Amino acid sequence: MKNGPFIKSKSQKGIFEMLLATFIWGSIPIFSIWCNLPSPIFVFFRVLFAMPLVLFYSIKKLGKDEFFRIKPFAPLFLSGIALALNWILFFWAISLTSIANAVVLYYLGPIFTILLAILFLKENFTFNIGLSVFLALGGMCLIFANNSLSFHLNEVLGLIIAFFSGLCFGILGFFSKMAVMHHSAIKLTSYQIIISVVLLVPFLFFIHFKLDGRILGLLLITGIIHTALALFLWYDSFNYLNVITVSIFSYLDPLFAILLGAIFLKQIPTLFQIIGACLIIVAGFLVSVLHPKLLFKRKY
Repeated sequence: MKNGPFIKSKSQKGIFEMLLATFIWGSIPIFSIWCNLPSPIFVFFRVLFAMPLVLFYSIKKLGKDEFFRIKPFAPLFLSGIALALNWILFFWAISLTSIANAVVLYYLGPIFTILLAILFLKENFTFNIGLSVFLALGGMCLIFANNSLSFHLNEVLGLIIAFFSGLCFGILGFFSKMAVMHHSAIKLTSYQIIISVVLLVPFLFFIHFKLDGRILGLLLITGIIHTALALFLWYDSFNYLNVITVSIFSYLDPLFAILLGAIFLKQIPTLFQIIGACLIIVAGFLVSVLHPKLLFKRKY
């Protein structure tokens, strides 16, 4: 009986951390639009400003010897490439289409991760996976159909880019799952951020952009709050919550993103978008709950 209140308070702490992390992540599309920077530049400064805090936390938690043990390096490197690419495509899509479209198609990622695991890790294709794929395809078709009714080139391009951001999210999940067989999740995240910074440096010399005090302030927030703090909250909540609870809460941030887009940008989802979003979220939730061992839970 003495442990009851303590356990309850730990569970409440985990739920609070998860809610706060998903809300923070749900707000980042707004910040990317407010910054109005090319997506590679936005992603570069986001990971650059997050890197010192993430590295400090990782080295303090793991110790220098463990942190600098990088073999096997291939899954770390490949997941770092996938992280940079999926974020570039995601924020590029947001600049072209609505937040609802970009976020929902991005969340095709877990479906792609499952399919990659079936193709390359010889996992079984079950009825539940087939149902999830069917629901996800139905949701994707509704979202594309919604925008084909009023043809705009930028919208269609944004949808295509959002689709590929979801594909890269799935590839990220696949390589991350391979990496965590040898490395801790927080070390994996640290190296993904380091690799992303290195890969994105060349964009600074080939893409025109302007920074001012307001934009730098927004970028600092995306690095410190949306990346470093949110990741800390996310990983710490794993200490207090079970897999099913984590899976449920992990699908709150697309809902937060759509809600905040409607409030701050007046991007009100249509009926087709709502139904399509529900189908894709349900599909992702099914694979997350029924096949948690095949997925690596990472957010944007």
